[in-house]
Amino acid sequence: MADAATSTAASPAALVRTRGRDSGFDLREAMLDDELVEILRLLQPGVTKPHVDHAAGASWLAAVHDAMRSVGGAVRAAAEKPAAGRSYYRVRVEARDGVAGVILFNAAARLVAAAEAADPQEIVVAFVAVPGSEVFSERGFQVAGPAELDEPLSERHLHALTADERRDVAYHRPARLGDLLFNWFD
Repeated sequence: MADAATSTAASPAALVRTRGRDSGFDLREAMLDDELVEILRLLQPGVTKPHVDHAAGASWLAAVHDAMRSVGGAVRAAAEKPAAGRSYYRVRVEARDGVAGVILFNAAARLVAAAEAADPQEIVVAFVAVPGSEVFSERGFQVAGPAELDEPLSERHLHALTADERRDVAYHRPARLGDLLFNWFD
């Protein structure tokens, strides 16, 4: 009988248990590393600036409505476009259980995230899992979870940014990767 680590039919959980015990390999850690690599690829010049893309914004908003329907939630306000002081689109949503939240979209990176509902003037948000995330993925959007977005910001995140963007980072001093991608820079 084939070992769970070498079997093509082994479940991901079996792979984590077997490889984690036998070889030091942890599939969950490797998957998280892959997600972080994917996020790093999105850090291109202009990604921190307000970027209005009408076609991408319309596609994102349609996906928001479909995603919220798929989880029994609803959109509760009109979407807001990026503007001075906010580099991303946002729309207020409500889960089936009545918990309010916000779906965020960085059009330059085609990156979707979610956050707890907070005062719209609040600059630092608490990132949460994107409800109905598979809807966004199926439509070609990148989806970031709280683990990626809460990663402390470091120099490796800044190398692809423009000099102007790096000056903004030095001035505003965002603490997390998510604060860079979904920022309040003016």
